[in-house]
Amino acid sequence: MKIEVLGSTQDGGVPHLECGCDVCEAARENPEEAKRNASILLKDSEEEDSFRYLVDATPDVRYQVKADYLDGVFISHGHLGHITGLLQFGEEGANKTDLPLYVSDKTEDYIRKNDPFRLLVDKGNVEIMSFNDEDEVDIQGGRIEAFEARHNRVNTDTLSFMIHGEEKKLFYIADIHEWTEKTLNLMQQADIAIVDGTFWSEEEIERYEEVPHPVMKETMHLAEGWDTDIYFTHINHTNPALRKDTDERQEIQERGFGVAEQGMEFEL
Repeated sequence: MKIEVLGSTQDGGVPHLECGCDVCEAARENPEEAKRNASILLKDSEEEDSFRYLVDATPDVRYQVKADYLDGVFISHGHLGHITGLLQFGEEGANKTDLPLYVSDKTEDYIRKNDPFRLLVDKGNVEIMSFNDEDEVDIQGGRIEAFEARHNRVNTDTLSFMIHGEEKKLFYIADIHEWTEKTLNLMQQADIAIVDGTFWSEEEIERYEEVPHPVMKETMHLAEGWDTDIYFTHINHTNPALRKDTDERQEIQERGFGVAEQGMEFEL
């Protein structure tokens, strides 16, 4: 099994609406500088008969996958950058039929009770598959387990995913409020982890206390010396580590960590 990184920015993306920083302005002027929202794809090859499972349906999903190739979608939680792309599978978009959609019971309740997501179920575009904390699903080439993570300001619960291939395990936990003993243990058990790297430091934005995330510096301190290969994703447009030519990016690399980039692949 292979894991492909489809994007690695926070929900607002790059460029970010109503931001005039150098990073966002450069992305507006040059589409090649734009960066897509955090998501990954599980597959075995580039061939048409390969299995393909999407983890999180972002606002950029039209550019990230070909809908006809999907065997299922896993949703971590109900925030903008993780669920709104589902609407592209509805009748105004790809108009899928019974696309398997793996979500927790709380996320299912949110989808069924709120327009326009409700229409995906009512019109048969998706088939909801219950997938809760400590559940697992066998997929071609391996299996995927769900583990609840701690997140705030969300109308659903939040899942992280342990993806098992034939030889390795990858832990995906892109958007959380804080680390818990459980999620740290899961990260340490994995061969590879792609984790929340929204902010470099707590001083990065004025309203950090309203939208807290485990900052990169904290995560590196907690995980330094582990055998797990750790890559950061869900990176905010304000995070200096988003740019390759910064001291912060250099520090990440020197300490043995990495930044997930669109197009990266991991063999499991």
